[in-house]
Amino acid sequence: MARGWGKSEEDVGADKEHAREAAEKAAARPSRAHADAMARRRALELSLARIEDLLGKTDNPARRAALETARAELQERLAGSTVPSAPR
Repeated sequence: MARGWGKSEEDVGADKEHAREAAEKAAARPSRAHADAMARRRALELSLARIEDLLGKTDNPARRAALETARAELQERLAGSTVPSAPR
C-alpha cells in the first residue's frame, strides 16, 4: 500500500477525542422537549410577574378581580408544570 493514503495513529486518536467531546456536549444539552417545557414555564412566570405588578398599580375593583382571576389561573398552571423553576 502506498504511503499517505491511510490515517496515521495520531489522526485516529484525534478523531476519537473529537467524537467523545461531541457526545459529551450533546449529553449536556437539554432535549428539545425539555427546552420547550422550560420556555413555557418561563413565559408563565413572566406573565405572573406582570400581573403581580399590575395588581400593585390598579385601584379599579373590576380590574383587580380580573387580574386576581388571571393570577390564580397562572399559579395553577405553574403548579401543574413538570419542569422545575429555572435558577436566577
